[in-house]
Parts: sequence; C-alpha cells; structure tokens
Amino acid sequence: MKAEIGDATAAAERILRSDNIFTVTDSNVADFYPSLFAGVRHTVIPAGEKYKTLDTVGKIVSDMVSAGCDRQTTLVAVGGGVTGDTAGFAAACFMRGVKWINVPTTLLAMVDSGIGGKTGVDVGGYKNVAGAFHMPGRVVVCRDFLRTLPEREWLCGCGEMIKHALLDRDIYDETVRGIDGLISRGECAGRLIEMSVRYKESVVAADFKESGLRKRLNAGHTVGHAVERLDGFRLSHGEYVALGLLAEAEMFSDELDPAYLSALHMLCGKVCRHPFPSVSAEDVTETAKADKKNSGGEIVVMLPVGGGDVEEKRLTPEEFSRRLKRCLSAL
Repeated sequence: MKAEIGDATAAAERILRSDNIFTVTDSNVADFYPSLFAGVRHTVIPAGEKYKTLDTVGKIVSDMVSAGCDRQTTLVAVGGGVTGDTAGFAAACFMRGVKWINVPTTLLAMVDSGIGGKTGVDVGGYKNVAGAFHMPGRVVVCRDFLRTLPEREWLCGCGEMIKHALLDRDIYDETVRGIDGLISRGECAGRLIEMSVRYKESVVAADFKESGLRKRLNAGHTVGHAVERLDGFRLSHGEYVALGLLAEAEMFSDELDPAYLSALHMLCGKVCRHPFPSVSAEDVTETAKADKKNSGGEIVVMLPVGGGDVEEKRLTPEEFSRRLKRCLSAL
C-alpha cells in the first residue's frame, strides 16, 4: 500500500463525503478545519498523548454505535499520530474490525506513525502496550495541513526524519546537506518528506509485523520512550527520539566512527534544542525494562552505526544502566 502524497486538503474532503464513513479527529484539527467535518458523522477526541487511552477507544466505539455504524462502515482518522494510533485501534476493535483510512495532518504522522498499520494506546504510562497491527486501506498525505502546524510539532516530525536518515545512506546524505532547510521548512523539505515516507513504506512492506528488518525503526526509542515517560511528556515525541538517538549513540561511542558521531550530534541538536532531562540512569533502566521490544530479560537497543547499517544490542539491565550512567553527564 503506497501513500498518496499531494498538497491540497480537497483530497481529504472527498474521502469524508463518501458513503458510510465515520470520522475521528482531534480538537486541534476540528478547530482549524471546522468546515471539513460539517455534515459528516464524526467524533472529536481531545488532543494530546494523555488521551491516547483505552477510554478514548471506548468513546470512539460508543459514538460509532450511536451513529448507526456497521461492519461496512469505513473509519477515517484525520489528525496526528495520537489520532491515527487511537482511531486505528478502534477500527481494529469495532465489530471485530472494519476498514479504515488514515489522513495524517502532522509531519510526524505523515512520515512515520501514519504509515505501517501499527495501532494502539498507552496503558499505565507505558506507550503502545495495547494495540493491533491493522493496516489502513489508504494513507492520504495532504501537505497543506502542515501550513498550520506549530513549530514544536514540526520539530517533532523532524526527529523521526533524522532517525530515517541514520537508517538509509541516501536520506542521510540529503539530510546532512539540507538540515537547515528542513528545520526552517525550506524548499528541500518536500523532497525529504517524500523520501522519509517512501523509506518507511519500504521497511513495512518487507516486515509488516516487526519480526526482522522493521525493528530498526526503533532506533532512539528505547531511551527515548523511557525518558519521555519519566519527563512527563514535556517535550514532543520527536524531540525525545532525537535525545534517545543521541544517548544510545553515546552509550556505544567507543564503537562508532568519531566523524559519524559528530554528525549525529549535529543533526539531533538541530531538532531538540533542550538539555537532556534530569533523570537518573537507574530510573531510565527500570522504565526501559518494560519496553515491548525486550526479550529474555535483556534490554534491546537498535543502534545506527553509519552507512545505513544498524546493529541490535542486547544488554542486561546492569550493563544498560552502567553505559547510560557513564554518558549522561556528557549529554
């Protein structure tokens, strides 16, 4: 399934005017684009990671029942990553699964979370531990939605794009050359966005259920997710990914080429201008132990090592904590 990439939001409007559609959007999108949802069966969920919960899924399902939806209904998610993840999970649950379409409106959702069919919600503060693989029938990228995107959310998407750059040699070369233009939303941004979308699609197509190649997309996320939770989601997800990439690279700095490590510092620093949160290595380790990527009591880190190559590092909690503690002062 290949994402449809264009500029005008009219593509989204045509979908919402189709037969037997139920739409889920968030309060931010509903406020910016009220005409998009006029006369359309829809529900509005609160914006923000803290509402990515089973309760929100229950509300969506309940609203679909009240609206007279059936097994032939197509759910359309219009929003950022939280909306897509939550609405997609509701589509997987409603009457044991209905079709759905994803219309991502944020940069993060367009290049990463909106592609691949991983749906889910957070439970007990742990990210995405309840969910399902449920591929959308279509992903429709309308870049005009990005015109109203706040700076923080733009940088959030840039964090995941930096990750993709570390995983693919061609994207890396173009990103290093164009990083300032990407951050400032210059002319090169459109090209880099499309490269990121197509890269994510290629990985998903090769490994839908994350049994092999797709695991590389977790680079930066072992530390990033743990710090995100401990820091109370104060920054954007993409900023935590950038911090996670930086921390995980420093944990293995003795194995990385110095020039590559310097470039990684530069790229991550462009995305996240905040100091590393004040968290202890022990607390990060304890939180990381609950990461769904782990197995056999070991903590898994997917480490980009240059040239698009990635190594899977499996560490005991003691080794993970020791390596992280050693580098925290340098972050």
